[in-house]
Amino acid sequence: MSTQDQDKENQTLVLALLRSHQLFQRAMGPVFRDAGLTAPQWDTLETLNSKKALSINDLMQQTLGTSGNLDVVVKNLMQAGLVEKTVDEKDRRARVLRLTPAGRQKVKDFMPAHNRALDQIFGQLNPEEKRHTIKTLIQLRKKLAQTKKDQG
Repeated sequence: MSTQDQDKENQTLVLALLRSHQLFQRAMGPVFRDAGLTAPQWDTLETLNSKKALSINDLMQQTLGTSGNLDVVVKNLMQAGLVEKTVDEKDRRARVLRLTPAGRQKVKDFMPAHNRALDQIFGQLNPEEKRHTIKTLIQLRKKLAQTKKDQG
């Protein structure tokens, strides 16, 4: 493959990823708004729901948020009574974020609407297409992470 063809293919891949992300965000936006959430808030709630308690740095790595944006997201979730900052049971000097009972309930209440929306978006893909897409995106994510390590 020539360099020119490779460049064109890389550019096409970038545009496909960006446009897919934008369309996904547009499709999910109303679902989040109806629940009184933003996409980063849901990402934070869902991550804390599955991981139980995380430091702000661990949460930032898990959600791929930036420190400035994640600080605002966490502050708003704390003001809404959905997240709390507590002492880490393993290291009493450290603080961790965890869901409050109201936060766990919010996740439980929102999950059916979230799953319905995802089914509308991905329902046209068969299981093999979904698995292939997931596998390819995970490979891409690993390569991007390695590239970042190599550069940093």
